[in-house]
Amino acid sequence: MRWRASEVVQARIDGVIKERAGAVLSQIGLTVSDVVRSLLTRFTNEGALPAGLTGDSQAYDVWLRDKVREAMEDQRPPVSHADAHARMADIKAQVLARRDAKGQ
Repeated sequence: MRWRASEVVQARIDGVIKERAGAVLSQIGLTVSDVVRSLLTRFTNEGALPAGLTGDSQAYDVWLRDKVREAMEDQRPPVSHADAHARMADIKAQVLARRDAKGQ
């Protein structure tokens, strides 16, 4: 996936947390910026915080029911297990290649 980042987002965070997060993320080929970008993109696309990031369980339940209903009403053809597995293998290979390119 290619990011077309053109804006800068700044956030204040404890330096120890930033360093620990960076160390953990680098082991899987990601950066703190990658995760922030992913979170904001997912939030924008789904209209809610991912599971576990919201303290309002009732709002999460409503959101989850809506998502399940959308999925059940989706008319697109299903993705086979083999295709899903192949797609995930491609994504994993890209992440590992990016990690290796950074010399991790």
